[in-house]
Amino acid sequence: MGGGADPTDNAGSRTFAAQPDIAAVLAYWTPERMAAAVPVDAPATSGKAPISLRRTPEDKAWGQVDGAEPRGGVPMGAADIHSMSGRVFFTSDQGGNFSCSGSTVNSNGKRVVFTAGHCVHGGGAGRGWHYNWVFVPAYHAGSPYGVWTSYQLWTKTGWINNADRAYDVAAAVMNPLNGVRIVDAVGGQGIKWGIGYGQNIYQFGYPADPPYNGSQLYYCAGTTWNESGFPTISCSMTGGASGGPWLESYGQTFWAYLYSVNSWQFWNPDPTHVYKWQGPYFSYDTAGSLYDLVKDM
Repeated sequence: MGGGADPTDNAGSRTFAAQPDIAAVLAYWTPERMAAAVPVDAPATSGKAPISLRRTPEDKAWGQVDGAEPRGGVPMGAADIHSMSGRVFFTSDQGGNFSCSGSTVNSNGKRVVFTAGHCVHGGGAGRGWHYNWVFVPAYHAGSPYGVWTSYQLWTKTGWINNADRAYDVAAAVMNPLNGVRIVDAVGGQGIKWGIGYGQNIYQFGYPADPPYNGSQLYYCAGTTWNESGFPTISCSMTGGASGGPWLESYGQTFWAYLYSVNSWQFWNPDPTHVYKWQGPYFSYDTAGSLYDLVKDM
């Protein structure tokens, strides 16, 4: 699926729910393959501020969904930022094994992980969906919560058609593991959109380019500012952190609110010296409509 003139439309990959498909993906991701996965390249295009071809309904312009504690598989006291964050592994549309970061998000279906658009689709003409897509909560050369396979991947047509990083956000609907849905197992963050810039946030990810190695969760904290329509924050995390959550109200409740995701980093003089990151602005056009689409799956 794809196409559509409006970059704010959503498009999804084929679904993967058959047990042989799930078993094949789990068998593919050996510890050796995970360790050798390369941090995915961040978007190369400059992007532009989101412009919708349709009017956003007034009751959708601002939105908030609370997070959720786990209901099975993990003691509530053990569920925290680590259980709700994880590494993403996939084979790209052009071949090769890559890594990103992501976060569970609460929904009616309890099956959603948010990440960056370039972590699910190559973006631009001739590119396609990534595959062998898995999420590993609390990754540390393995995970106490197992490896979760994707049922279906979703992102914005603005990313699919034009690799426009204003739409570099994605949602993965995950298959249950041992009969348990992922948010029930590890908890899920809340999500907000339309709340503006200048927010105090914590930014998380699994950087895997030097001087990091992807083995643990790191964070930066600060106040976002607006650069050409993109939320921006000072941070030194490197490649591999793409798709990791920007969390607003972190530490005030059991969960926080997803505010954006890691999309694009800036460095000087080389990629081992990153000094700031940007993410897509979470409006209804970008994150809200995507969330509404997958929340009941």
